[in-house]
Amino acid sequence: MDFWERRIYYLNLAAEHLLLSLGSLLAVTFLGISLGIFVFYSTKSRKVILPLINFLYTIPSIAMFGLLIPIVGIGLNNALIVLVLYGLLPMVRSTFSGLKEVPAQLVEAAQGLGSTPFQVFKNIYFPLALPSILSGLRITVVMIVALTGLAALIGAGGLGQAIFRGLNTMNTGLIVTGSLGISLFAILGDQWIGVFEKDNSFQRVISKNATRKQKNRIVFPSLLVLIFTIAALFYLNPLSSSNSKTIVVASKPTSEQFILGEIIAQEIEANSDIKVIRKFGIGGGTTNIHPAMLSKDLDVYVEYTGTAWLNVLKEKLPENHLINFEELNKTYQNKFKLKWLGLLGFNNTYGLAISKNDSQKNNILTYTELALKSNDYTFGAEFDFFERSDAFPGLKKLYPFQFKKLEEMDINLRYKAFEEGKINAVDVFTTDAQIKNLNLKVLKDDKNYFPSYEAGIVIRQEILEKYPEIETLLNKLQTKISTEKMQQLNYEVEIEKKSPAEVAKNFLKTLN
Repeated sequence: MDFWERRIYYLNLAAEHLLLSLGSLLAVTFLGISLGIFVFYSTKSRKVILPLINFLYTIPSIAMFGLLIPIVGIGLNNALIVLVLYGLLPMVRSTFSGLKEVPAQLVEAAQGLGSTPFQVFKNIYFPLALPSILSGLRITVVMIVALTGLAALIGAGGLGQAIFRGLNTMNTGLIVTGSLGISLFAILGDQWIGVFEKDNSFQRVISKNATRKQKNRIVFPSLLVLIFTIAALFYLNPLSSSNSKTIVVASKPTSEQFILGEIIAQEIEANSDIKVIRKFGIGGGTTNIHPAMLSKDLDVYVEYTGTAWLNVLKEKLPENHLINFEELNKTYQNKFKLKWLGLLGFNNTYGLAISKNDSQKNNILTYTELALKSNDYTFGAEFDFFERSDAFPGLKKLYPFQFKKLEEMDINLRYKAFEEGKINAVDVFTTDAQIKNLNLKVLKDDKNYFPSYEAGIVIRQEILEKYPEIETLLNKLQTKISTEKMQQLNYEVEIEKKSPAEVAKNFLKTLN
């Protein structure tokens, strides 16, 4: 899928990135300069505000996004708060430092001539501190543009979405385009602020002593930024759907989830007048999506029975490891006002795999046999696998694994690590396309540790009451996707490099 065919997709992301970055920058500029002035004049507040801002800055940005989810949910509000908080430090510091470095004798001279405190600030402090403030603003612009890329993890859009989708679907073109787009925005933003800083031209403009050339040097770039911002606003038109029928479809950050999200979205769009808002690739998966469903930020997504039973309901598995779907659905409706619209037909459970060559050479066909020779293997899996109670912690209690080394990594990088020989045992999902592509042998879970992870559509009951036609539309998908079919759809995206939208469209054609 080349750049031109995805041009509308990239244009949407670029517009979102511009608006989010610029909105955050305006807020940071106003708050940062105001706080910097405040702490300069207030010694007591300085002892509290500066250490607090320093502390917030030490928290990893990706963690900050996650920490705010229980408070403000996912999406735009979360992203704006994090971007503003991270942008405050350089702005407050540069403002405070600039004011502090103003020569005391100039201030005393102005005061001796009868200037009021405001006049001293306006005519002495601020003009002399301005170069420091603008220097801090240049740093802030680049930082905010870069951090906006992470906002895609919480469904706030932007060019980071292309990067994460590329990682999730193993599409280098998406990663490169998203990265270059963010870099271009950062460079242009830095150059824009640099125009104000150059030759003190901004000071001359505000003092009304500038030549026409100096004024044009500032006005033209700023006018271009304004034009592009207005164009982005009109293009995205955030107010257009305020009174229309809309539904928000979410997905976890995997190829499979992108495909299923597109299948749901396209089915609704093709057979109703409801507008679908896509919030795909949300970081943290169920951990972040489920709370967002409860807070009404999201409306529908695909979940797995094992994940719902063990990680959402925190229930223990039955002895036979078979989850009662009717009981699960009833509990979801009573406890969360969420409904499962049946099951799609495939079981995407966990598995452990090694190469087929290793399996034949070492006669390893089961988990027990792998455990006996595990000290010869380096095992790699996603962070979630090592954390979840239904994954590695419990698995190790049943099977005496003593791997030579454990490698934790992003879920979408573990197959790349296997291909490069950095690991030689890996966790898999039974619908993964890479099982076929890398010629892996999925071992038998001979003690039946892993439960079934059957996929089903979860939707808010309020949405079904508001749009009853949706239940009929989505019920058509029940039992229509076998495990083999899902693996094939994943293969088309990850190996054949088709877009999830194209794969979903072709699949829906087969249902008609």
